Amino acid sequence: YWHMNWHTEHHMYAGVPCYNLKQLHQAVKDDMPEPRSLTGAWREMLEIWERQKRDPSYQFDTPLPATAQTQRKRAAVAEEASIGDLAPEGLR
Repeated sequence: YWHMNWHTEHHMYAGVPCYNLKQLHQAVKDDMPEPRSLTGAWREMLEIWERQKRDPSYQFDTPLPATAQTQRKRAAVAEEASIGDLAPEGLR
């Protein structure tokens, strides 16, 4: 099913071909939040929704590991042909 068990990685770097998503996952896994179960994700969304009904300005921010690198290593340049060019070297 096109390796969509790496769905987040696919959305982070949409230009990476499906056959390289596992390798991409390995490259970014230490920067990713802890996986949730389906019921855990739904529970979290319900809690956020309830809180936003009380406080419409509330925004949830998924906690990342302390070791996560949240800054890009290089800036995008206008000459890049596509969003796929932003993917880590060797995975495009």
